[in-house]
Amino acid sequence: MPVPTTAATLMAAQICWTRQTVFVAVRREMVDGRNPDEVSREVLVLLGGIEEPLSEKVLNYAVRSLP
Repeated sequence: MPVPTTAATLMAAQICWTRQTVFVAVRREMVDGRNPDEVSREVLVLLGGIEEPLSEKVLNYAVRSLP
């Protein structure tokens, strides 16, 4: 099994951190009984703030081409 490169490890860590941050925010708000529409809009704002410090490799990872 190949040893992950530093870039791959960094990319994986950034993806995991983003996922965890979103899941924690959604879970906390839904447990508090918030409206799902409001929570989803707020999480989109959160993702906008998370996007800025991420590396280009993460931002371009698995980008889909639209037909």
